[in-house]
Amino acid sequence: MNEEDVARWYADYGYIVLRRCLAYLRDLPTAEDAVQEVFVRALDNVAAFRGDASPRTWLCRIADHLCIDILRRNRRNPVRVLESDDLERAISNDDRTVFVGVSQLLGQLDLDSQRLAVLYFLDELTQEEVAKELGLSRRTVGKRIKLLVERARVSLGEEFLS
Repeated sequence: MNEEDVARWYADYGYIVLRRCLAYLRDLPTAEDAVQEVFVRALDNVAAFRGDASPRTWLCRIADHLCIDILRRNRRNPVRVLESDDLERAISNDDRTVFVGVSQLLGQLDLDSQRLAVLYFLDELTQEEVAKELGLSRRTVGKRIKLLVERARVSLGEEFLS
């Protein structure tokens, strides 16, 4: 792995990382800064990338940890509502409905539940894949997803979950 690989990953996965950071942080400038930091960290640690996971998974894991750290540091700041021009610039029309719903849901969740929601709703991982990623049993993940779906149904409506 080298700098050229990371540059290629930026071209291939930059949008995915931006969408993920924006879902967590709900602020486009902060999310864009986070994306840059994700790729700086990837470049700094490229030698540690063993290929056990795909580059996309590795970058998303870096983004998750970075965004959760940012949220922890900024707990006192109120959660901001995404502006429509932020969405226009950052999210394609195909992704917008799911993204807005997940982003609204994330604003209501604790940090552990946020990560679970991103993995399940945005990344569309199976329960088994989420369990492996989070180091939990599949049964525990299933229970937590059931609670998240109910919470989403109440706060976002049935159309989000269809």
